[in-house]
Amino acid sequence: MTALADVRSEQRGQVVIARVTGEVDLSNVDDVSAALSAAVTQNTSSLLLDLTATSYLDSTGVRLLFELAERLHARRQELRLVVSDTAVVRRVLVLTHVGEQVPFHSSVDDALAALED
Repeated sequence: MTALADVRSEQRGQVVIARVTGEVDLSNVDDVSAALSAAVTQNTSSLLLDLTATSYLDSTGVRLLFELAERLHARRQELRLVVSDTAVVRRVLVLTHVGEQVPFHSSVDDALAALED
């Protein structure tokens, strides 16, 4: 059976960039959460979560984003989302008001630049 989502992460200094490709729903949200949690260490200042290639995000995926933001905030770490204007899941994120808690950026470069300011 093929995984619905692929999570790949890379470290850039104290920033982790994680890219989620595919679908995030009830069937795999725990695996996606575990992969993101494993990517973030005590030395991580920020997690940039790139959802540009995410093709589907249900309510459990949205809940994951809110919980991840809260968990990172409690550890004095930051979550930022990379969601281009053309990303399939952007509308879901806007309708669920994720942007009120987590900053959106249109590209990884924009997010990295914002962190440097």
